[in-house]
Amino acid sequence: MSSYAWISRFREGSWISFRKFMLEERMDASSRFEVIDAERERIGDVQVLYKMAPNGEYTEERAGISIEPDNSSLAKLLQAYCALGGNPFDISMFMTPVDPVLLGDKAIYPFPGRGVAYMESVSYSYDQGAKDGDSNLQKLKVSRVGGKISLETDATTGSIITRGRKWISKEITNKIVRLEERILKLCDLREQLDQEVEDMIWAMYGDMKADSSFEAERFNIDLTAARIAYRFDSTFRIPEDDYTVNFDNEAEADNPGAPNLSALAGYPNLITDTEDEKNTAL
Repeated sequence: MSSYAWISRFREGSWISFRKFMLEERMDASSRFEVIDAERERIGDVQVLYKMAPNGEYTEERAGISIEPDNSSLAKLLQAYCALGGNPFDISMFMTPVDPVLLGDKAIYPFPGRGVAYMESVSYSYDQGAKDGDSNLQKLKVSRVGGKISLETDATTGSIITRGRKWISKEITNKIVRLEERILKLCDLREQLDQEVEDMIWAMYGDMKADSSFEAERFNIDLTAARIAYRFDSTFRIPEDDYTVNFDNEAEADNPGAPNLSALAGYPNLITDTEDEKNTAL
């Protein structure tokens, strides 16, 4: 079992070990960000631009595509994809769940369906159970094919399309499928790196060289690394007047550095160490 596998129930020694590791990583956050940001720049970013309807909502009609920077891996792959006969609008809708942009008193989302696909309704009957209704996106609407599909019709069209594809199956794989897979994998990696940077900004409370500053309305300051550290430090031990906590101080009861019995009483899942357990995380 890993020494940091615990979540809700742990000893003081386990907390001290994790706390040390977390705060040492905090010192390296800026250099870590620079490495991640360089990788994001190398990968690039793809955004599909959608046409806006007269009512201010965005439709599913693609109006353009943005790829930054021009020399990124994604830009080069998309150029190769187009040269081999592919259409970048066919790879993905490249939607991202994002916060709305306020235009006057109206919230506008730059993607159709607010950036996510979902079923607009669910029906239930005793004989058929739960059944999804139409999707919010056009291509996923069951009503477009008249509901339940005939297997006989599917077999007829399917056999003809299979024959049409059979003689160019390798070309489809090499020119279309494999490039689409590489593009989507890079997009997934970019999204993971963006999330990692966001988590770092949250943990660091803006105390890091980053391209995005800490926003109080977006992040909870009580969940920054420093606040988390102090929360459990001051729960296990009585803090000093300057808010520091000394775990090595064998203080008398009710003095700074002594076990904070009144705080620990509210957390039966937090356990003080015995003499045999000191200086260990397991």
